[in-house]
Amino acid sequence: MLRGGPIAAALAGVLFVVAACGEAAPERPRSALILTLDTTRYDALTFCGGPAGASPHLDALAAESLVYDRARTVAPLTMPSHASILTGLVPLRHTVHTNSTLALPASATTIAERARERGFQTGAFVAAVVLDAEFGLAQGFDAYDQPTAPAVQTQRQYDRRPGDEVADAAIAWIDSLDPEQPFLAWAHFFDPHLPYEPAPEFVEQVGAPGYHADVAAMDHAIGRILDALKRRGLFENTAILVVADHGEALGDHGEDTHGTLAYDSTIHVPMIVRLPDPDSGSVLRAGERSDEVVSVVDVYPTLVEALSLGAADDVDGLSLYRRRVPADRGVYVEAYYGFFSFGWSPLVGWADARGKYLHSSEPEFFAPGGGEARNAIDELAPADLERYRDAIARLAERPKLSRDDDDATTGVIDKLRALGYTGAGGDPLGLPPPLAPTDRPSPASMRETYRMLLAAAQLADAGRLTDAITLYRKVVAANPENADAWFQLGGALVNAAEDEQDLEESLAASKRAMALGSRWYGVLKNVGIAQQRLGRPEEALAAYTEALETAPKMIDVLRQCAALCEQLGRTGEQQAFLLRVIEAQADEQMRAASGERPR
Repeated sequence: MLRGGPIAAALAGVLFVVAACGEAAPERPRSALILTLDTTRYDALTFCGGPAGASPHLDALAAESLVYDRARTVAPLTMPSHASILTGLVPLRHTVHTNSTLALPASATTIAERARERGFQTGAFVAAVVLDAEFGLAQGFDAYDQPTAPAVQTQRQYDRRPGDEVADAAIAWIDSLDPEQPFLAWAHFFDPHLPYEPAPEFVEQVGAPGYHADVAAMDHAIGRILDALKRRGLFENTAILVVADHGEALGDHGEDTHGTLAYDSTIHVPMIVRLPDPDSGSVLRAGERSDEVVSVVDVYPTLVEALSLGAADDVDGLSLYRRRVPADRGVYVEAYYGFFSFGWSPLVGWADARGKYLHSSEPEFFAPGGGEARNAIDELAPADLERYRDAIARLAERPKLSRDDDDATTGVIDKLRALGYTGAGGDPLGLPPPLAPTDRPSPASMRETYRMLLAAAQLADAGRLTDAITLYRKVVAANPENADAWFQLGGALVNAAEDEQDLEESLAASKRAMALGSRWYGVLKNVGIAQQRLGRPEEALAAYTEALETAPKMIDVLRQCAALCEQLGRTGEQQAFLLRVIEAQADEQMRAASGERPR
């Protein structure tokens, strides 16, 4: 990028856009801000029918932007949906289907990479470790600011930080920008995610504690970022895209949170598009509400075109810049969490203006309106059913991103191999085709069993292990292929064990989880504890050692390994484990002292 004052800056902008598109353009490239709202359902925001006072800053932004009232995400999980937002590809093609298992492949091209290649300053500011740089979304960002990930994940909730801390980091970066260069920024907010922890002023703002008060906290943080852009004189020439990664069910369809089902309470999301128009000096379609069918995959191609970054080739999204969406457009949705974790059938779908088809071992169809209260699959004409299935099949046949070994976090390949899929078919990880016949239970049929599993986990967290074990036993009886339920049952039993029989049952439950593909260090740790308490030091040491392969800094496990080596007379190994304890403690102290780490 040329430097040296306003004339050089203007010339640089003209040369940039002419080279990219061969068209007339504004004096310098536009900048862009992407705001992603974690766990924010469509009707959580006031301008979309939510409670008064929930989103005053987003309401104001919506009033001068184009609002898409029929936007959908690709999946009700944070990582796959953000991978789609940043690449324009659906999960079938970028191959990230769940959280914390697969990284976005290095072969992906993100919007940040496209922008940085053209001289943009790029910065990302995320609120939860589910989007840790380890998972590949940092590709193309000069700055990637995130919470500190724990050395060992020991709780079910992700480490997170409030929206105001995200805003602090983003504003500091905005204030450091070179005004002669365009920028692309992404800020992610996690506030409306469980556990809900709103400050009193936001409870007062919406009139009630809980989910909507956390939405208000997120909105407040977003307002601070928008104010910072205005203070720097950057707001008017910045394209702003606001979209949720997924919603929150809040009890709809028997689902309390999100992830396992694909109903619109978690798939239908708010979407605001503010695109400055260089020709008119205004904002394209400002104040308009659109009922066009759009998706989070449209963010990438829209920004590629709006920022004159070349052509958005071979993506699944459509550019929303200066064009309408075809009336017959359909969008893809999925929910693979139950497939990977609970032994359920894959859940994939296609939604268009005529309805939404959900394919699983028990297909569903919902006509527009009615809140998806009634499955009308038996009323769907065979030709229409085939049309929906063909749309999914054609998408599944499109080229997928190639993967290197480094693109998978530790253990995921072993898990897929244990499920029997690695190396089969054309998928990089060997997943079955989304429409393949299956005898696995459908996610919808398992919703009450899943609620029972969540209730058991809450009981276990509260120390009511006997009650939790009773529920866990019911879950595995109803859903015997549920590896996660077997793991949790084994953990509850080993923690509550009063005799050898309890320990043997715990060991059997953990081994059942492992047989179903779970090689998570938590399962192996439970095996080690049970074997140790049963007086089997060799078996305990073997299990602990395998657990340390994926979580090498578990201090308590390292200490147990040292004690077992002493018991077995292996002095050299004992000393090695004690040294690792000291190193892990030093690392933990350094991480605690450093606080959050930008990348």
